[in-house]
Amino acid sequence: MLALVNASLTPDAADALARERSWELRPVDSVAAAVDAMPAAERRSVGVLIVEAEPVDAPLLSRLAGLHLIACLRGDPVNVDVTAATARGVLVVHAPGRNAEAVADFTLGLCLAAARGIAISHHAIVSGELTADGPADGAGTAPASPARIAPGDVIWRPADPDAPVPYQVYRGRELSRLTVGVVGFGAIGQAVARRFGGLVHEVHVADPAIAAEVIKDRGFIPTPLAELLPIADVISLHARSAATVIGRPELARMKPGGILINTARATVLDYDALQESLRSGRLAAAALDVFPEEPIPARSPLLGQPNLTMTPHLAGATAEVGTWQSEILLAAIRGVYAPKSDWDGLPVRNRELRATWTQRHVRPGESS
Repeated sequence: MLALVNASLTPDAADALARERSWELRPVDSVAAAVDAMPAAERRSVGVLIVEAEPVDAPLLSRLAGLHLIACLRGDPVNVDVTAATARGVLVVHAPGRNAEAVADFTLGLCLAAARGIAISHHAIVSGELTADGPADGAGTAPASPARIAPGDVIWRPADPDAPVPYQVYRGRELSRLTVGVVGFGAIGQAVARRFGGLVHEVHVADPAIAAEVIKDRGFIPTPLAELLPIADVISLHARSAATVIGRPELARMKPGGILINTARATVLDYDALQESLRSGRLAAAALDVFPEEPIPARSPLLGQPNLTMTPHLAGATAEVGTWQSEILLAAIRGVYAPKSDWDGLPVRNRELRATWTQRHVRPGESS
């Protein structure tokens, strides 16, 4: 059986799949292009697709008569037409939590950057906004007596006495004094809450799908979103909703001077309302890794927002993610092919296929 692979797999995972399943794993730059180039007989031998970001739509599925499994190495298989796959009896597995640790690290970094003006002040230096035209007097400071201030132990002060002093403009907040609200308590939200747990004053969690006792058992404070908004100094979004979670009403209820972070999806946040809150000064800062349009258009008003830290959808990008997703995939594949498995805990998107799919593709005496 041929498995077309357009995703990052570790050599150990690829070897295990080939050995245990007797699959021929064929790496391709594009599944669709590879299928286009195949003769009809070879196309019928394709039983498995392993993809990461490439779209798998109904037209592609209709050309693969022998396909029975799609492995999408993402937390949510949004690039796969699950409805079309289910109609054709094709199982869809995915890789929830593959980048949870990566996104959690990045979220903590964005919080620090926003709370302390790290990225924004860096940009002000490299853009020339905070640099001097001529040689610095006293390492870029106002003249001072060497007897009173040692060289290098000074406040960065522009030559123009009316210009803003960075030490004052970028005065931030200390993490240990902050209350952090985590919205969404899936794999990523849990990892984010753990990161903040030992660093901040309190961590509150809002997720109506998770029992309050579960959140308490993890050491955090369960709090409905409406109650969380006015008390959190920092709110970090980790909900995977197609609908807006933080819109104009929610932003209006946020604590004045608060910070908002979004590393989840652009759909959960009203970006126009966010800009209004930043411009008015109600929010002190925001940090965004996802946007309604990516790449951000040159005309975007976000580019002119001074108290906004932006990154180009990098939160889940680490060298280790390939290892995590390979391990999750291997466990999922072993699980769905295990005889008498009820698929409990397996990352299967269309579980309604279990009975018929197992009957067709799992041999009773097969080892998992």
